[in-house]
Amino acid sequence: MAPRSRTRRAPRWSLRRSLIAATVALTCAALLITGVVSAVALRQQLMDRTDEQLTTAAALVASGSRQIARVGERDQRDQTVRAVIGPTEFLVEIRTGDGDLTRFASTAPVPATPLLDAAPAPPPGGRSPLTSITTPEGVYRVVTVDAGPGVVLLGLPLAPVRETVARLLGIEVLVSVAVAVLLAFLARMLIVARMRPLDDIARTADAIAGGQLDRRVPITDDPRRVRRTEAGRLTLAVNGMLDRILAALAVRERSEQRMRSFVADASHELRTPLTVIRGYTQLLRGGMVDEQRRPDVLRRLDDEAARMSTMVSDLLFLARLDAEPQLQDDPVDIAVLARDAIADALAVEPERVIALDSPPHLLVAGDADALRRVLANLLANVRAHTPVEANAEVSVHADAGRVRVAVSDTGPGLTPEAAERIFDRFYRAGAAGGATEGSGLGLAIVADTVRALGGEVDADTTPGGGTTIWFTVPAAPAGAAGVTRSGNGMK
Repeated sequence: MAPRSRTRRAPRWSLRRSLIAATVALTCAALLITGVVSAVALRQQLMDRTDEQLTTAAALVASGSRQIARVGERDQRDQTVRAVIGPTEFLVEIRTGDGDLTRFASTAPVPATPLLDAAPAPPPGGRSPLTSITTPEGVYRVVTVDAGPGVVLLGLPLAPVRETVARLLGIEVLVSVAVAVLLAFLARMLIVARMRPLDDIARTADAIAGGQLDRRVPITDDPRRVRRTEAGRLTLAVNGMLDRILAALAVRERSEQRMRSFVADASHELRTPLTVIRGYTQLLRGGMVDEQRRPDVLRRLDDEAARMSTMVSDLLFLARLDAEPQLQDDPVDIAVLARDAIADALAVEPERVIALDSPPHLLVAGDADALRRVLANLLANVRAHTPVEANAEVSVHADAGRVRVAVSDTGPGLTPEAAERIFDRFYRAGAAGGATEGSGLGLAIVADTVRALGGEVDADTTPGGGTTIWFTVPAAPAGAAGVTRSGNGMK
């Protein structure tokens, strides 16, 4: 048999009603406990006072027992006992040695049945323990005293004790009901006022669920006082969470839009070399290329394949940056990388003048391969968009915990449109010869790589004409040892 799944029932009461009910219930429980304890304490105090009165009266009767025993006539005996006891609520029963019984009470009525028949007999010359005796007229607290040849019973009715305790309980019930009603009213007012921010949060959540993503929980109190209350802190936390969610949604939307544009541009850019390769392949297969043109066609096929390979490599690099934007932050000697990049550029264009303004060594926190690619792309951009007569310069300098690297040239400079879109993917400005060479991904790789390293990148106009593309990366911690991979080994 499959195990039974337990489902939680939805609460029947709202949080507001639950809090009010819990507050009233706890208050009633506290009032009940207080009333019971006070009633028990009062009854015990009254019983102790009754026992004290009986004990005192028994001592007086014991001291006058001989005088009571010598009196022979009933009237005289009664007067003697009344003189000893005095005008009180005591019930007195006297039984002489010959069995004669005398009973009287000052204020309370005398019970129909003698209490001496149910009371314990006193020890010789002493008194019995205090005892409670129940009669049709009520409960009496009694004590018996040995009076020589006779026995004297002293009793006090417990009806006053019961009436006093009952009166106290009645007053406590009325007061408790009044307090509970007043507390329920005040608790409702207080809880409603304190839970108003939660109601605002619930309404805001409903509005957001309905599509109003710009809704926020209103804050009507002083912001400095809001943080002192739980509801206020919850309000600030919810608003902050909503802001972050909205920002994340906006970033996601921009990322999706960028990805769609990226895929569309990549498809468009790859279509041209694929079309060329396919066309030349069909010509070769159909035998429409003679032997003299065959080397040129093969060269064109190789060029387009190389161009497509470079573009695919750049696309893969950008895709990895999008998937894992954080690169390594090892200590890297950026000065060594700059010298290597200039050497590689001069190997391609020996006639171009490229200067270096850098200290011998300068460490940054970054990825050696990524920084090498950044410098290579910047110098390749100079070759693609400036004539060979234009000089270039690479400067590397430390600046307040960061390292600034700039690649400047004395070429034709940037147009306003190019300055605005220079780091966009697949954007190609006019080349030095008037064509649009390259894939338009070189500076996009530079920008994404520098941002992944925690730096900044931008383009300015070189004083006197030309373009300066600069970026900054964090400097390496003090005392770090730089390791830079290069074509000449480890430096």
